[in-house]
Amino acid sequence: MVIMICVFIMGMQFTEHYFMEKDALIYPTIILAVTSIYYFLINRQLLVNRHTILVTVLSTIFFVFYIININTEIDIKIDYLVYLAITFLLFLFISISKSSLFIYPLWTIFVFLFSNILFLPRLLSVGEFTNANSTGIIAFLLLFFCFITIKDSNYLLKTINIYTILMLIVVLFTATSRTAQLAFIIVLITYLILFKLNKYVFVMVTLLIVFSISFVFFYTLSNETPVGNKLTELSREYTGKNFYSGRDRIWNDAFEEVTNSNDTLTGLGNNIQYEAFSGYLHNLYVQLFYQAGIIGLALMVSLLLVITYIAQKASYQTNDHYFKILTSFFIAILVMQIFEGHLIYKFSIISILCWVIISLFVNKSLKLIVENGN
Repeated sequence: MVIMICVFIMGMQFTEHYFMEKDALIYPTIILAVTSIYYFLINRQLLVNRHTILVTVLSTIFFVFYIININTEIDIKIDYLVYLAITFLLFLFISISKSSLFIYPLWTIFVFLFSNILFLPRLLSVGEFTNANSTGIIAFLLLFFCFITIKDSNYLLKTINIYTILMLIVVLFTATSRTAQLAFIIVLITYLILFKLNKYVFVMVTLLIVFSISFVFFYTLSNETPVGNKLTELSREYTGKNFYSGRDRIWNDAFEEVTNSNDTLTGLGNNIQYEAFSGYLHNLYVQLFYQAGIIGLALMVSLLLVITYIAQKASYQTNDHYFKILTSFFIAILVMQIFEGHLIYKFSIISILCWVIISLFVNKSLKLIVENGN
């Protein structure tokens, strides 16, 4: 319930009805973390095996490094450090807990209410969404809680679920977020083919990460070339938007700023922001390299690959609906990081929901491994 309230407050930031400045989001986030830690200390039921230890150690190394990687020449951003610490604790708490922390049918009802309050008025007024790109991504992430209970036998819950799914899909495509639309398609495709490719999940994610990083170089170097012009032509024809949205310039500028500073290994520090777009670089891997250098980038990639390795160990003997949905959304979230960087940017409903889904994915994988005796 506390997580739901925090998500609702954060979600209001992306509407015209927001009642809390973005910097103040730290307060519901702290409440969320304190509640989680309290429950963790009271419950103390953990999934303990070598896979749990691997996730715990690697995530601890990454987050601790990112938190202490501060540029001492400028002011420390306390709110950002608190966000990173809370994100780490929330991720670890959900990932290794034996208890079922999320009652999915309850979340289905919450998403139904949330969507009607935040999205329906704008749909009925046939107006443009405030922060259209973020609205599309929020709608996509909320679909997770609908899809995961789609097979529920309760007639009322199923009716609510179908209605909410249809509304969120309309929001997703009305908001014209190409990133969210692509992620939605990835979820559908992955879910349908996963049972045939579950032995290759690790290879798929590895190739996806390699492609994501390689794409940054291709995107920055191909603008105003014959290939780039053709891609722009196709993008305008099928989406009505340019293929190059200005990200090529900011990615190139960020890369040059780091390499020219001789801080390639550790980056510029977590309290350094890119000069434009409030420091948002629209790519997870560029953001990592900019703030934490090669070390931070390598640690995050290692954590993602370890999570995938554990998931593949769990997938050999299962066709579990929950696991397939979690895997599909995990891959889709990684696809989104090509054009977004919410995992380490700032505390918001998007970053929290992304980490919650990834944590639930890890938790489900660990539980399946225990059940299968792996």
